[in-house]
This record gives sequence, C-alpha cells and structure tokens, in this order.
Amino acid sequence: SGLEQNQFVAHYQPQFDAETLDVIGVEALARWNHPGDGLLGPAAFMKIAEELNVVATIDRLVLEQTLADFRVWEEIGLSIPKASVNVSARRLHDDELIRSLRQMNIRAGAIAFELVESIFLDENDDLTTWNVEQIKELGIDIEIDDFGTGYASIVSLMKLKPRRLKIDRQFIKPIVHSAGQRQLVRSIIDIGHSLGIEVLAEGVETMEHAQVLRTLGCDALQGYAFARPMSAGDLVEFVQSRRWRRAS
Repeated sequence: SGLEQNQFVAHYQPQFDAETLDVIGVEALARWNHPGDGLLGPAAFMKIAEELNVVATIDRLVLEQTLADFRVWEEIGLSIPKASVNVSARRLHDDELIRSLRQMNIRAGAIAFELVESIFLDENDDLTTWNVEQIKELGIDIEIDDFGTGYASIVSLMKLKPRRLKIDRQFIKPIVHSAGQRQLVRSIIDIGHSLGIEVLAEGVETMEHAQVLRTLGCDALQGYAFARPMSAGDLVEFVQSRRWRRAS
C-alpha cells in the first residue's frame, strides 16, 4: 500500500573529503513516510519488503527520486558531485536492469551504486558479472558498502574493481581508544589504496574520529559528527549554510 501511494522517499546523508571537509557526495537512503507511524528507516520495513519481493522496486524508486533531486541541485548551482544509491542482489540479477538504466540517461560520474559485500561475484554468476560491467560502461561507479563484514576478498576486489569501498562503522567506533583497531583500519585503507580504490569511513561520530581517520589516510568521511540523513530540501539548506564547518 505504501508503494502504491508513493510513501517511500529518499533522504540523503552527506559525505566529506577527509582533508578539506568539502562535500563530495551524498548517500541516498530509503525512508517510508508512514501516515500513522511517521518517518521509518529500513529496519522497520526491509524484512517485510524482502518477503514481498519488493526491495528492487524500492531501490528503483529511490534511484528515480535521487536523479530528480540531483537535477534540481544542478539547476540551483548546489555543489553535490555525486549520489550513491543502494542496489540489492535481486536487482543485479534483473536481465532488464541495463535497459532501464540506459533509458534514464544518467550523466557519467553523477551516480554510484553501493553493493553490500554479500553480493560479491560468484565465478558462475554470468548475468551479475555482465550487469556490473555494463553499469560501469554507463558511467556509474561501483562502491562496496559495509566493507569488512561480509565475504569480500582481495581477489574479489581485484575482479570487481570498485571505485570506492566504505569501511563499516563497527570498525570505526573503537579507533579513538584502541591502537589495535587503528592499525586494522589503516591496513584496510592501505589495501584499498594499493588497488587504486578510494576509502570512505562510515559511522564517524565525533571530530576525534575524523582527526584519527585523516591521520590514517582515509579519503572520505560520513557520519553524525557532520550530518544525519535529511530530506532533499533540508540538504539544500545544510550545504548552503556550511554548518558542518562551524561544528568542525
């Protein structure tokens, strides 16, 4: 019912250059604007969405709204270089995916697809492998989300050749107080850089986290220390006000 009534909306969490703190992009996140329960995050609806086999539909709606919002940002001169959207495993198995993406006329570099580690390519999964290569051909970047929590191997990274990987928040939280955890995160960053992959840290909760990550060589930051997810309208006000620079 919520899908039929267009109650699913995209909210955006900004991402920042670790050195300059410039906004380098946003992550688009699905929210359900529920008429009775208010704004709901994925934890409230993803399980039933998976049971109903509509996760790919939600992915598509978020992508379409992100593209519409991106056009508005460009028209008003808002500097948001790119937006990352989540893509489910089921959508990557869709043999109509590339045709539908071609029809959207997505500008090269404007959109990145975030894949969770559990999607990592099976040697025998020809359709997914082909889809990922075609996605790149369309100028859409590939990013690996929640790195370190799934099935990724260095061989997988070499095969997939993503533009960016995102270190999962559970690795980031302890780095302020744990030398061992800092070394682990530094190792992940070094692996990414050795393969020519940019590295973004999720779950950056304090400016102390941001400083440590900058010292470790992390490329980009995302988390509550700078901004929570927000509506497209609030994002415009946030970026124009440059509030995060005062906070930092």
